[in-house]
Amino acid sequence: MFRFAFLGIAFALLASAAAMAQSAGADEERWAFIDVVGAPGDGKEALENALSNQLLNRGFTVTGTPAAQAYEIQGMVRLFPAGRGEQTIRIDWTVFGPEGLRLGNVTQTNVIPKGSLDRRWGDAAEAAASAAAQDIMQYIAQ
Repeated sequence: MFRFAFLGIAFALLASAAAMAQSAGADEERWAFIDVVGAPGDGKEALENALSNQLLNRGFTVTGTPAAQAYEIQGMVRLFPAGRGEQTIRIDWTVFGPEGLRLGNVTQTNVIPKGSLDRRWGDAAEAAASAAAQDIMQYIAQ
């Protein structure tokens, strides 16, 4: 289990063991499509943009629509009641290869103040995407 701190909150990342993607050639262009569902506030856009930036920095071309040659990264955000004035957030990232096969999952969980992500995600999206990208990359051809 890896822990990443952001805004004084620890995000736990649990990566499932799954088959690694085949290595892409160094001169091959790599494409990715990112889709997030279930996030409150501006979470869909904030997480998609933050993860897109992480992949762009790693040499990917990020497309706004699914494409045959693209890896697809699906994010599912869920919120659950936690302690008094708190809620648990869970982000499940599923990585699919260009041929449509599921390559692996990355799960992030955290306890946050209730309603703190109902409007703007800001730095929380950046921190979540940065932490997730490290584990997502293990499933994408390097």
